[in-house]
Amino acid sequence: MKVVGVVSIKGGVGKTTISANLSAALAARLGAGRVTVVDLDPQNGLAWHFGFNAREVQGISHVAVGAADWHDVVLTSEFGVDCVPYGPVTEAEREEFERVLAADPNWIGSQLQAAGFDEDSVILIDTPPGHSVYLQQVLECGDLVLPVVLADAGSSATLPTMETVLSDATARRPQLESAYIVNQADPDDPLSRDVIDLLRTVLGHRLAPTQVHLDESVREALAFQQPVLSYDVHGQASHDLDRLAIFVIDILSR
Repeated sequence: MKVVGVVSIKGGVGKTTISANLSAALAARLGAGRVTVVDLDPQNGLAWHFGFNAREVQGISHVAVGAADWHDVVLTSEFGVDCVPYGPVTEAEREEFERVLAADPNWIGSQLQAAGFDEDSVILIDTPPGHSVYLQQVLECGDLVLPVVLADAGSSATLPTMETVLSDATARRPQLESAYIVNQADPDDPLSRDVIDLLRTVLGHRLAPTQVHLDESVREALAFQQPVLSYDVHGQASHDLDRLAIFVIDILSR
């Protein structure tokens, strides 16, 4: 089993969209049943990408407080991906879940081990933006962390913070790898090109070789509650995500 965390310091970078669509791209490459995506974001929006109404089902937050079993909250999609939603919670329930995570930084890792995934399974975990108990869970159990950024000044400004978080994590767990993903890249925008050049200079091989280009079909696919690779298989974003899946598989196979 390999665990991949999709993270960001800054909100609004399309992290959940990357999580959903990259998991679908990985499933297309690896085969149905090998990829599971877990929603650790209280917004509880990941399942929508796979045609589920996550407001009507329990999720990982209910497992943490003993209200559900892990296998009861796994949703099997028609896109080859199993999805574990965060689950609809009250503010008090969210706070209780976060207390569980704070008390045991490896709670997610322990749950994944106990769930009995096959050794060739890939688990993607979507987290909320910022440095939180959710991010800490991924840093403790992940094999690969994928920070998502935009090619803009705001994302560039958060780079030192993300690098500090990753540096602290790899000091504890040297085997943890990371690779930044640029989302919504616009080759016609000079600022976008300049920021990508800056990231390439600063990050070197830790910048994914493929950016996910700005593509209207990504938003259209979400409106139809399906991954973009199913909605527009020949689109630019689908091509980018397929190449990213190959890149991720190569890292996990080392």
